[in-house]
Amino acid sequence: MCGIAGWVSTLPSRFTDADRVLTRMRDRLTHRGPDDAGNFFDLPNDIERRGGAALGFRRLSIIDLAGGHQPMTNEDGSVWIVFNGEIYNHLELRRELQAAGHVFANHSDTEVLLHGWEQWQEALLPRLNGMFDVAIWDQNRRELLLARDRHGKKPLFVGVLDGGRTLVFGSELSAVAAHPAVPPEVDLHGLASLFTFDYVASPRSMLQNVHTLEPGQFWRWRVPENAAPTLQVDAYVGPTRADERLAHLSDAEMLHELDTRLHAAVDRRLMADVPLGIFLSGGIDSSLVAAYAARLRRPGDLDTFSIGFADKRFDESSHARTVAQFLGTRHHERILTPETALAALPQLLSKMDQPLADPSILPTWFLAHFARESVTVALGGDGGDEWFLGYPTFFAHDVGRLCDWLGISKAHGVLQAVARRLPTSHGYMSLDFQIKRFVSGLGHVDGMRHVTWIGGVATQALPQLLSADALHALDQPRASAMAGHHDPQLVAQVQEVWRQWRAAGRDDMDALAGLYARFYLGDGVLQKVDRASMLNSLEVRAPLLDPAVVELAHALPTRMKLRGRETKRILRILAEKQLPPEIVRRPKRGFAVPIGQWLRGPLRGFLTDALAPSRLAKLPYLNAQGVQQLVKEHLDGRADHRKPLWALLCLTNWTDRLPEAQRD
Repeated sequence: MCGIAGWVSTLPSRFTDADRVLTRMRDRLTHRGPDDAGNFFDLPNDIERRGGAALGFRRLSIIDLAGGHQPMTNEDGSVWIVFNGEIYNHLELRRELQAAGHVFANHSDTEVLLHGWEQWQEALLPRLNGMFDVAIWDQNRRELLLARDRHGKKPLFVGVLDGGRTLVFGSELSAVAAHPAVPPEVDLHGLASLFTFDYVASPRSMLQNVHTLEPGQFWRWRVPENAAPTLQVDAYVGPTRADERLAHLSDAEMLHELDTRLHAAVDRRLMADVPLGIFLSGGIDSSLVAAYAARLRRPGDLDTFSIGFADKRFDESSHARTVAQFLGTRHHERILTPETALAALPQLLSKMDQPLADPSILPTWFLAHFARESVTVALGGDGGDEWFLGYPTFFAHDVGRLCDWLGISKAHGVLQAVARRLPTSHGYMSLDFQIKRFVSGLGHVDGMRHVTWIGGVATQALPQLLSADALHALDQPRASAMAGHHDPQLVAQVQEVWRQWRAAGRDDMDALAGLYARFYLGDGVLQKVDRASMLNSLEVRAPLLDPAVVELAHALPTRMKLRGRETKRILRILAEKQLPPEIVRRPKRGFAVPIGQWLRGPLRGFLTDALAPSRLAKLPYLNAQGVQQLVKEHLDGRADHRKPLWALLCLTNWTDRLPEAQRD
């Protein structure tokens, strides 16, 4: 993995002190690429007519350690690239390009992208099996291509400035914010997204005029002859109908096909010229990845890593240990204590780049930090829950529909008031938490119902977090917000994605898999893993998101994924011959953190300092009085406000660092 940064512009003033500015942007990403760095500039005399470009790069060496220096160019120096990621099918593409007459100078996947662009232009993108963000500058065409992988494993931020005459891009928001043309102004829609989703959903970011490429999207900025720059924004993948050939396989054929595809997916991701290990939670997904890796490599040479909690209600380390012993891997585990979390929290929050309100980033960061002591690459189990229907909210969908049909959903306001009176418990997925979450989603349309169930704060809490001015700016007056409406832009985006997937799907479950993959996976889970791992210069790969595996998962009938309350059915059947029985049949558990309890205990001082009235007064878009009430209710044990309080902790820490973004 690496980090990329740079800009293009037709304004000569945007290239003032260009080397210093680019180096500052690039070196914001040193944790992503500590092994190497490079800059490239194309600054013609007539920038206003032809445009100029600056490309910066930080490298974490994984493949072709000697030959992968970037920025990289083709044979005649007309095309330049900076690329962050891994292309797992680069050898197949290389052979195809060589047959077409292309000559290669090294063994890196980066050079494959260079020649692939020459051969196919943007038609290269759907051919790629990998994770990436990439920038390609074509000097002859005077155009820049920016693209992000189909699942959104790697982020790419772009500032659109000067009426489109300037684009500033980077693998992290901090790199973009380091350019002097980017004003450090908070975007209220990004803020609303943070509270609603627990993350900032693309195409938004936390800064005005800075966007995030959506998963599977590319941008093409071009300077035509004697004309203003043009910007094309398009998707190279999107909602599609299931492959009918796969959908008509027998159950036995589906099982065999999945076994074959998972075997190949794990094999591709074991390719590395550096030490490699596996994240092992003891859940079905990561355990299956470990099982396939143990079939492909000698188990005693495989390193597996897990962490646990001193609070046994949240601890799963014994399950990971069971799998490791069964497979015969070289297992490593550590316990994350409240004291360890408190010591690590300032460092993690100070480098989080953009607020992410999922507390599980803390154990994910700790796991990555722990694994990096031994390996540079790790395989994980991300993607199984979304594409194979692993979340309990999938079977809750039909219950919600029944409530709609019976008219119960119309009384959602009354039900929420009753649910709020239930005694508060801070245990993992406690009954009161599940009830409160379920009724909070009633009364919403399909897509937003699931965002509410699995996302951030309950709808009625938004006016307690945002000031009246902020709500008004979002076209969301206080009265309508209390009635249960989110930011209209977010609602429209979610419902449009739901509509597209429902039109392409056979049933609601097809649409929900696509919806969860687009938002919760692409903008939430994968960004959490990217930030936690790259802060430790660790690359994490996801075999369950191989295009061939996802293609089959999409084609499977719902009964092969979800039957009653049994989730990920076909994965469990596949695992029966490869894993211990107690692992195969255990219920789904998330990477949960006792954050609610910690905020009332060892993190209490950290919370009260971060959300002190004097600090909140500096953030005019927050409802300071409402936030203080949330703090008091949580500390008194009268309510469980862990979600909004964690989001606020991440937010205030990020805003404290915002004025420093453009300093060297």
